[in-house]
Amino acid sequence: MRHFRYAPPIVNGNPVIKFLFEEMYKQQVCHTDIALRAGFHRDTIRNWRIRNTPRVNDLEAALNYLGYTLKPVKIRSKSNE
Repeated sequence: MRHFRYAPPIVNGNPVIKFLFEEMYKQQVCHTDIALRAGFHRDTIRNWRIRNTPRVNDLEAALNYLGYTLKPVKIRSKSNE
């Protein structure tokens, strides 16, 4: 386990990315640990914070390391409310 440091705010507007980084902060897991376990470079995760959108399999691997998974959920239509 590496030394955990606070990172800058998340600029990427994707709610799943925001959840990922918030959960990393809660669990005090650095992006290098996740990247090594998931099999991609640490700069990949750092770029998700600012500009890039992750591939689904990369995002799934990162969330799995934190104890979560992606699950598709049907959106309720306004006529069903």
